[in-house]
Amino acid sequence: MRSIILTLFLFKVSFSSSTTDNDPTRTIESGVVIGTSTSIASSPFGVQQFLGIPYAAPPVRFKPPQNPVPWSTPYNASTYRPACIQQFNYPEEHRTRIIEWLNTPGPPAGESEDCLNLNVYTPISGEQAKAVLFWIHGGVFSFGSGSLPLYDGSSFAANHDVVVVTINYRLNIFGFPGSTALPETERNIALLDQRLALDWVQRNIAAFGGDPKRVTIFGESAGAGSVDALITSPPDPVHFRAAILHSGQKTFNPKSSDSASSWTKIVTATDCPQEEPAALECIRGKPASRLKDIIEKAALPFDAILDDSTLSKTPRRNRLESAKNPSLIARVPVMMGTNANEGSMYVIGQNDTQAFLNTALRVLYPGGAPQELVQKVLDAYPLGEPGLKTERDRMDRILTDVLAQCPISIVAEDSVGVNISTWRYYFDASFPSSELFPGSGAYHSAEIEMVFGTFDRKGATDAQLEVSKRMQKAWADFAKNPEKGPGWGMVPEVGVFGGGVRAGERNLGKAVFALAGEDLDRRCKLWESLYRK
Repeated sequence: MRSIILTLFLFKVSFSSSTTDNDPTRTIESGVVIGTSTSIASSPFGVQQFLGIPYAAPPVRFKPPQNPVPWSTPYNASTYRPACIQQFNYPEEHRTRIIEWLNTPGPPAGESEDCLNLNVYTPISGEQAKAVLFWIHGGVFSFGSGSLPLYDGSSFAANHDVVVVTINYRLNIFGFPGSTALPETERNIALLDQRLALDWVQRNIAAFGGDPKRVTIFGESAGAGSVDALITSPPDPVHFRAAILHSGQKTFNPKSSDSASSWTKIVTATDCPQEEPAALECIRGKPASRLKDIIEKAALPFDAILDDSTLSKTPRRNRLESAKNPSLIARVPVMMGTNANEGSMYVIGQNDTQAFLNTALRVLYPGGAPQELVQKVLDAYPLGEPGLKTERDRMDRILTDVLAQCPISIVAEDSVGVNISTWRYYFDASFPSSELFPGSGAYHSAEIEMVFGTFDRKGATDAQLEVSKRMQKAWADFAKNPEKGPGWGMVPEVGVFGGGVRAGERNLGKAVFALAGEDLDRRCKLWESLYRK
């Protein structure tokens, strides 16, 4: 995977210096944009790329986004523009590992507060009013960018005649300032950025061959949480007709946002006045590099607050009551799923499940986890069962269930229970070109390169090529006809990609099949009390 990403990075840089008379040109609301064209080896169609288009004016720190300022001369959209300010927390070993695994190579144009831009990938031929897939990246609301080569939409667009849009949005303290001087409805700035980008698509995507009435939003991890927030706290009007959630949701959130606490610590660290609004104005005047240094070294968390505007205080109730009151949520067809080893990257170096549980459960039990609960968990995940050969396997499985699979299964059940067309997938494969480390399995985010087609094709196995082909088709089929679905039955059925294929194996027969959700979720009853409130 790393080699293909580096190749793509160099490919983009080669376009950065100038444009030619033959480059594709589009006229949008803000003015003329000039992109580039390229061919895709796996597709008979070429792709036009329009990169780094501003969907908002240069942002004012800690203020909601505004529409872009029109330009009078053609805008060079042949190269990526800066990502938003990133946060990779210390200690150094942790920071280095996350950067290597999830951000290498990093954003091609660096990072800046002036980062509210998006990228459009559109096929050169095919139908004119194409389905649109609008990607919201993950990164725990701390890091990430729509410009990462992992999210290059060229292969996806060319192979399936769809338009792919990837976006930046403000992150960490810049996306979730915890100042009480700000109205609650202006503290989830990151979510407001996403909504303005989605609004931009409605106004401009037709210029790129996309149909604004056929938009599917999709995202992974924090991006999937953002998609869920758009569903359960929908904008008016709703600017999408379908949604896909990869390994994340915002219906169940184990803990509330720490942004206010983090804000207080930043105010103290910068010697700003403790009182508001003086603290807010003081922080506004500090260099971004100084704030970045503070939040990374102190490992400060940031997340959305429940403002009942961009993030509902009652998302589950809204979904469950939406059959009687449809305006509570966006009642659109949904597909959601998880990977088999969501927890693998978080249990590196650990080999004591009981000690791990005692530490992990302190979030729910500050005075110490009841030992009968710890023993109950250990009994539910016995060593020696298929897939649980080692202590690390067991901890990985526990984290996968608690953080991803079990909450997603309940959201899916709730959704289909109120007559929303709902599908579910499960990704269970790993390949030599994409392993983070030996035994990483189908780790958190591993499916993304399969959907976007950005894995290393030179080292790809036949199974890898086949799984990616089937995943791209399923995602595209869903976007083109959401009510028909991705190609397998609705919940409780689950479409499985990979079927347990592991690095070094060749098994085309396990590319995709379906199983019953109850077989996949058999341990989730143990964790129900965390979610069913």
